[in-house]
Formats: sequence, structure tokens, C-alpha cells
Amino acid sequence: MIDFYTSLESKLIGFDGGNIRSPLWFSGLEWGSSDEKITANITRPTYSIANFDVPYLSKEWKDETPQFFKWQFDQKIAKLLCRVFDFEGGYKEYMREKYCEADSNEFKVNLFPLPAPQIDKWSAEHIELTKTRIKYHYQTYCAQYRFKLLHALVNEFKPKVIVCFGRGYMEEFKLAFWGEGSPASLTETEFKIGERNIISVLSSNHATKLIVAPFLGRNLTANSDLDEIADIVKNIILSDSMGFQFSTCL
Repeated sequence: MIDFYTSLESKLIGFDGGNIRSPLWFSGLEWGSSDEKITANITRPTYSIANFDVPYLSKEWKDETPQFFKWQFDQKIAKLLCRVFDFEGGYKEYMREKYCEADSNEFKVNLFPLPAPQIDKWSAEHIELTKTRIKYHYQTYCAQYRFKLLHALVNEFKPKVIVCFGRGYMEEFKLAFWGEGSPASLTETEFKIGERNIISVLSSNHATKLIVAPFLGRNLTANSDLDEIADIVKNIILSDSMGFQFSTCL
């Protein structure tokens, strides 16, 4: 058990990755697709930087994984990116040509390294790898080991903003990306999205800001909601610090 968890301090498993030097990162909880393998190995192509093997989605990987283009979470992230970065080709082209590639506009991580098709799913394969029958125990160990890696990556590469999905996991996101201890000068600004959703923009003494949104599903499905989140990303964070010119994705 210890070997698996301690490896999480240095091995970037369970990531789609992309351009780790980009100013904009995204974080989910875990891969939700049944297409993913339950493994302690990286399942994406990698490149090396700062002693890390960093995953990314190459065009060859995309060609060999055609189901990727049907993954709804990634479709929605691509729509957000189109609007943030004024990409006029549409989200399908963005997924083919740019999404999570080594020179892309974004980097994509998950809090937890192992996939599960439902959030409460815990199979015999999970138990064999983690040596625990209780998923919460695994998550607790990840907070001790995996979150150290996430915090180290933030300190090393200094993204300007991380958009996190799962408002019920706000404390986990803060711990993973800001580290232990209460941040100084913490401010939380809430924005209403559509008729029934709220996102929070968290700022502190840390250089990286966190935007915590609902899961991309259930209530948060409309393109107009995604546009509102994208506008908050670009207007509050990116436009001031990077000087981009923005317009709606076609």
C-alpha cells in the first residue's frame, strides 16, 4: 500500500495533462470514464520537464482513442477554452488540434489518480491496487501523498488560475493547490451562473487563484452557463494579467 501511495508524490498518474507551463489549469476529482484503466502507471504520452514526466494528449493518442471526442466533460472544457482564448474553429476542432497537447493553452489534472465511472464506485480492482476496501481511506491517503505533488507542481509552474469542478470539495482543492495551513488574506467572491448555479473565486496570498464551480453535468449543462464561467475566467484573471483580446467561440 505504501509503495502505491508514496509513488503519488512524484508520478503524475490520472492526468490528461497538457502544457504544464500554461497559466490556466483545470481540475476535476477523478476520471469518470469506464474507458480508463485502474493502474498505477501513466496512461498518456509524456514529456520531461523539471524532473517530472508530464502527460499530454498527442494527436496520435487522440487518433488511437476516438471515444475521447465523445467525452462530455472534455467537450465542455473545450467550449470554455474556445471562449477564453478566442478560438474561432469551434470546440470539436479545438479538441482535435489543441486540447491538452504539450504546447496547448491549458493543463488538466484530477485530485485523485484512479478512475471510477461513479463517484461512489469502488471495485475489486481498486481494492487490489490500494489495499483498502473503503474509498474514503484511499482518498485520505491521497490527501497525504498525492496532494503534496499537486502543491509542488503549483509552486514550480505557478499557474495564474485553476478552475476546479466540485463545490463540495472546496477544502480539498485548497489543500491540494495551496498546501496546508489557513491562507492569509483569503477572499471568496461568488457569482451566480444561470438560474441555479454558483461559482466561487478564491484569492489569497498565494499567486494562484482558484475558481470553484459545480460539476460539469446535472445542472451545469447549458452552453450559456459555460460562457458565463469562461467570461469570469478571462475578465477577472486572464485579461488583466495577459492582455488577451477575447470574443465568443463560433
